[in-house]
Amino acid sequence: MSDGRPALRFKTPVPLSELETFLDHTCSGKWNLKLEGIEEGLGQKVVVVSFNDANDLASFKAGYGALKKKFS
Repeated sequence: MSDGRPALRFKTPVPLSELETFLDHTCSGKWNLKLEGIEEGLGQKVVVVSFNDANDLASFKAGYGALKKKFS
């Protein structure tokens, strides 16, 4: 997250494949998804998503809540 690109680090119950599909549909630019860890027992993954564009970050934030509800 230190390369100056907009990024988020968060825990998510969303499967990585679903998260990647969501990013493909939500972002107009390039993005990068990195798995940093898994919390056993909770089924949560710790991920970092970085974006080439701050507008993609804003779009991701606007739509992620609805995606997360499907898996909570």
